[in-house]
Amino acid sequence: MFKKLGTQIVLITTICIVVVVAVMLTVTIIAFRGYNDSIMLDRAVVGMQVLEDKVNSELGDLEDAYSMMKEDGDFRDAAVAADAAVLNDYLQKKLPGDDFYMIVGDKTGAITFKSDHYPLKSFDYGPVANGRTIKGIARCDEELVAMYASYVKDQDGQEFMLCLGFTMEATDWLDEVMKTSNCDATVWNWNIRYATTLKRDNGERATGTDLNEDVAEAVLQKNGKYEGQHDVVDRHYYVSYQTMTDYEGKIVGAYWAGADARDADAEFGTVTALAIVIGAVGAIGIALFIFIFCMKRVTKPLAQAENYANEMLEGQLSTTNVTYKFADDEIGKFVEVLRSAKHGMNDVVGDSSRILQAMANGDFTETPSVRYPGVFEDIEKNILKIEDDLGVTLNNMNTSSDEVLTGSNQMAEGSQSLADGTTKQASAIEEISATIAEVSTQVANTAQNAAQAGDLSKQTQDKVNEQDREIQNMVQAMNEISTTSQEIEKIIKTIEDIAFQTNILALNAAVEAARAGDAGKGFAVVADEVRNLASKSAEAANSTTSLITASIEAVGKGSKIALSTAESMKEVKEMSSQTATLITQIASASAEQTDSIRQITTGIEQISQVIQTNSATAEETAASCEELSGQSRLLKDQVSRFKINR
Repeated sequence: MFKKLGTQIVLITTICIVVVVAVMLTVTIIAFRGYNDSIMLDRAVVGMQVLEDKVNSELGDLEDAYSMMKEDGDFRDAAVAADAAVLNDYLQKKLPGDDFYMIVGDKTGAITFKSDHYPLKSFDYGPVANGRTIKGIARCDEELVAMYASYVKDQDGQEFMLCLGFTMEATDWLDEVMKTSNCDATVWNWNIRYATTLKRDNGERATGTDLNEDVAEAVLQKNGKYEGQHDVVDRHYYVSYQTMTDYEGKIVGAYWAGADARDADAEFGTVTALAIVIGAVGAIGIALFIFIFCMKRVTKPLAQAENYANEMLEGQLSTTNVTYKFADDEIGKFVEVLRSAKHGMNDVVGDSSRILQAMANGDFTETPSVRYPGVFEDIEKNILKIEDDLGVTLNNMNTSSDEVLTGSNQMAEGSQSLADGTTKQASAIEEISATIAEVSTQVANTAQNAAQAGDLSKQTQDKVNEQDREIQNMVQAMNEISTTSQEIEKIIKTIEDIAFQTNILALNAAVEAARAGDAGKGFAVVADEVRNLASKSAEAANSTTSLITASIEAVGKGSKIALSTAESMKEVKEMSSQTATLITQIASASAEQTDSIRQITTGIEQISQVIQTNSATAEETAASCEELSGQSRLLKDQVSRFKINR
C-alpha cells in the first residue's frame, strides 16, 4: 500500500497542508480573539473618557450660567427679593429642562428660594455663605447631584447665595454619552446602580442593582480603576470602572462604561466560520493541485524513465520512443537525458557493428560516422587503431621500407659531413669569442675608471664651490668689519669731544672754586678729579683711535687678498667644471662601448651555442641514420613475409 512515489508525495503533502492550515486557522482565530478583545476593551475605555468629559462639560455649563446670572442686575434684584417667578424664568432660559434646579439663599446659608425638582433635603450651604465656591459632585440624602454654588456680593451691596445643579439620576445626558461613544454608561451611588442606559427585557432601566464585590474593592476601597469583562444584566460586556469623587475629593461612587460583547461575538463567529471555510477550500484546492501536478510532473515521467531503463537493460535500444513532451524540470530533464542516452548508445553500437563487419570482410576504409561520447570514445580509438595498423601500415610498409633504406644511407653520409663542418666552425667561434671577451674586459675597466674619475671630479668641483662660497663670505665679513671700524672711529671722535668739553668745564669749575674761597675747596677737588678723568678719557680715545686705524688698514689689506683669492677660485671653479664635463663624456662613451661589446659578445655566444648544437645534432643524426639503415633492412625482411594488395 502506498508504494508508488507519486502517491506518497501526494499523501505526505496533503497531510502537511492540512496541519499547516489547521495551525494557521488556530493562530488566526486566537490572534483575532485577542485583537477583538483589545478593541472592545479600548472602546469601553473611550466610553469612560466620554462619560467623564460629559460630567465636566455639564459642570462647565452650570458655571457659565452662574456667571451670566450674577452679572444680570434684574436677576440680582429677583434673587435678593426671592422672586420665584422671575428666578424660575431665568432658570428655564439658561438651563432648560426638568433635571436642573436652582437654590438662592441669604448670607446665613438659609434657603430663600428653591426651584422644582430639587432633590436634596439637608445639604449644608453654610460654607457657601461664608465665601466658599463648590463645583463638582455632591452626595446627600442618598442622592447624587452635580452643582456649582457660590456667594454673590456686588458693589451695590446686594448679597445672596446662588446654587445651580442637576440630579445625576437624570438619563438624558447618559443617553448622549451612549450615542457619542457607542457604549452603555452607568453612574454608581456608592455601590448602587443610580443611573444607567442599561435596560432590562421589559424596557425598564436596570437601576438599583449592587456593584460586584471585586470591583467595589478595587474602585471604592482602593481608589483605583478596573478594566476587563463582566456579565451585566444577563449580557456579556467589556467594562471600564473609574472612581467618582465629590467636590471635596471623597469617593461617593463610580462611573461605568461598557461595550456590548454580542457584536464582538457575532463578528468573531463570522470570522471563525469564514476562516474555516476558506482554509478547507484552500486545503482541498492545494491538495488537488498537488495531486494533478505530481501525476503530470512526477508519476508519468518516472514511469517512462523506468521503461527506458528496462529496455536498455534488455538491449532493446532501437524500440520506438513516446512522443510525449515532458516538463522542463529536473524529472523531465532526467527522462529526456535517459532517452537521449538510449539513442546515443543505439547509434554507437550500430556504427561499431558496421565498421567491424567491413573490417571482417577486409575493408579497412570504413570510418565512424557518429560521435562516440565518454567511455565509447575508447571504442572509436580502438577501431581507428586497428584500421591504421592493419590497413595503412600493411599497404605502405613494403614500399616505404625500400625508400627508408636508401634515404637513411644518404642521410648518414650527409650528417657525417655536416658534423665535421660544424666542429670546425665551433672552434673558430670560440677563438673570436675569447678575443671579444678580452676587449670587453678592457673597455669595461676603462669605463669603470672613467666613472670613478667623474665622481672624483664632481667631488672636487663641489669642494671648489664650497671654498668659493666661504671666500665670498669672508670678503663680506671684511667689508662689514671695515664699516664697523669706521663707525667706531666716529664714536671715539665723539668721546674726544666730550673729554675736551669736560676738561673745559673742569677748568671753569676750578676757577669758580677759587673765587669761592674756602667754601669752594671741596668743589675744587672734584673739579681736579673730573679734569684728570677727562685727560685719561682723551688718552684712551687717542690710543683706541690708533688701534682702530691699524685695524682698518689690516682689514683693507685682507679684503684685497680675499678678492684676489676669490678671482683665482672662480677660475679654478670654471676649469674644474670643464674637466668634470669632459670626464663625464668619456665615462658615458665608455659605458656605451661596454654595452655594444656586451651585445656583440652575447651574439657570438648565441652563434657558438647554435653551432655546437648543430654539431651535436649532426653527429646524433649520423648515428641515427646508421641505426635507421639497420632497422630498415630488418623491416624489409619482416614485411616481405606478408601478402598484401599493392
